[in-house]
Amino acid sequence: MLEQELRALSAACGASLVDAVGTDAWTGLRQAVAGWFAQGDAQRERVERDRLDQIAGELQTAEATEKEEVSVSLKAVWQTRIETLLSSLDDTERTLAVTRLRCLLLQHALSTITLPSRPPLQVDPQMLTFFGELRSRPEAD
Repeated sequence: MLEQELRALSAACGASLVDAVGTDAWTGLRQAVAGWFAQGDAQRERVERDRLDQIAGELQTAEATEKEEVSVSLKAVWQTRIETLLSSLDDTERTLAVTRLRCLLLQHALSTITLPSRPPLQVDPQMLTFFGELRSRPEAD
């Protein structure tokens, strides 16, 4: 995998993490990323969750005038952490980790999509569907 692709993926994950703070998506993304870093190690997963909680704390306590600067800084920090982990893996492990990270980001992206609400389906009261066959309901006398 090209270094440029790894950098882009790492940047996307770092940005997603920081942007998710304070949203409904934060808890799920925090858990998923901590699990990704931990690679099955429960102790490390707790440590990673704590590190991720620091993001939320830093953003929530930042003054309004500093939020953008803090956000940019945190995105860069997490991009670097992800790049460092990926570069420490052999080719097979890296391929698996990249695939897991892409899936994680896709799942996060899909969870943030809000579909427009649609009005309830209107059904003609004279018609019934029965096993895929459209039949007319007999008129009541």
